[in-house]
Amino acid sequence: MSNRYPISGTVGIEWDSHNNVSVSGFQRTRQVQDTKVTQRDLRAEPIDTLIANEACACAPSSERLAEELFARWNEALQTGDPLAVAHLYWEDAILLPTVSNVPRVNHAEIEDYFHHFLQSQPFGTVLSRNLKQGCNKLTDAGVYEFQVIKDGKSMVVPARYTFVYEFREGEWKISHHHSSMMPEK
Repeated sequence: MSNRYPISGTVGIEWDSHNNVSVSGFQRTRQVQDTKVTQRDLRAEPIDTLIANEACACAPSSERLAEELFARWNEALQTGDPLAVAHLYWEDAILLPTVSNVPRVNHAEIEDYFHHFLQSQPFGTVLSRNLKQGCNKLTDAGVYEFQVIKDGKSMVVPARYTFVYEFREGEWKISHHHSSMMPEK
């Protein structure tokens, strides 16, 4: 047995004979070799890691939440107010819209798109959805259809969609929305 002080859980680590072994700062020099190392000492400081002064809590997400967020968006469409719809998107959101070739990358552009789209009095219905959940992020991708009025006639437009919702500042909003008409009839 060596004359080194044992460090719990470090069998095989020769911390006093190999300079490249990472141990907390007060153990890195040979001058402190004779200092007894305890478990409390090892947890006192991070090992080669800066101290983070922030905490992250993940907001719960679920299929029910995805349904509620889509319903909120669809209800905003029913108001006919493009600003009400745009407020459901984060300031840095990206909208790749169904009936425009122009990506919308800020509130003014998103509001402008809905100013034109809402003239068709759209009502959306989700036909199928697939969810991916992450920390403060919910991706809802699937197929929906819109009942719209075009040239005075009601018609149904099937489309694919992706909504990426992010939880920031205590609320869920859209950070990315992509919608495209079905390529096959």
